[in-house]
Amino acid sequence: MKLAVYFFAIVSILLAGCASKPTVYVYAKYLSESQKKEVKEAFEESEQYQIILNDFDMPASISENTLLYSLLLRDPEFIALAEALSVEAGFPIKRTQGMTKGNHWYTKNSLALFLLPENNGSNLVLFKQDLINRYEGKQCENVTALNLESDGTFLLDVQSQSGGYLGDSVKGTWKYRQYPFVELQKAGLTYAEYYFEIQQFTGSDVVGEIDYVELVSLNAGSLPGGCSFIVGTRR
Repeated sequence: MKLAVYFFAIVSILLAGCASKPTVYVYAKYLSESQKKEVKEAFEESEQYQIILNDFDMPASISENTLLYSLLLRDPEFIALAEALSVEAGFPIKRTQGMTKGNHWYTKNSLALFLLPENNGSNLVLFKQDLINRYEGKQCENVTALNLESDGTFLLDVQSQSGGYLGDSVKGTWKYRQYPFVELQKAGLTYAEYYFEIQQFTGSDVVGEIDYVELVSLNAGSLPGGCSFIVGTRR
């Protein structure tokens, strides 16, 4: 009887191990909804992985499709299979490496895919998603900030003469057709009224390095000369 119980316990453990699928974390911030669907379906149809898509930022050093795998991955064959499934979904892997990339660590039975649309070309310095942020105004008089929203709308915060109160803010839609230019079209207009040039640079403080994106106004007639909007991201 004891032998039968022991045998049953061993079989249960083995079956539980076989049922434990590796997890694939897909960094899909720059993919369209249809591209996300292609990737998700490719991995789900294989029935070999658990797949989780996210919109997290990628490490700054990643500029091509990359597969990162845990050194504790139970079966190395899952690496080759994940590469093949990624190709099937339209994203050939350019780099494969173990354990760590930037600040992202994987110590479990898992892999990570960092995927970028191939049709953006190597000359595109920023993706549209990278521009979504709140930018603080510099030398813009009573225009204190510019908000570029993920739904394609913008908001220029305008401060009233009395200060402290945001008065008649300017709203509309924004477009990023080609690097390095951003255009803003006020609500109710059929043309863009504000044009900005994207400038990127790196600064630092006592804590460390900061990557800055600055939107410099190109039409001084609509905004004060020298006006720009800036945001910094700590590395």
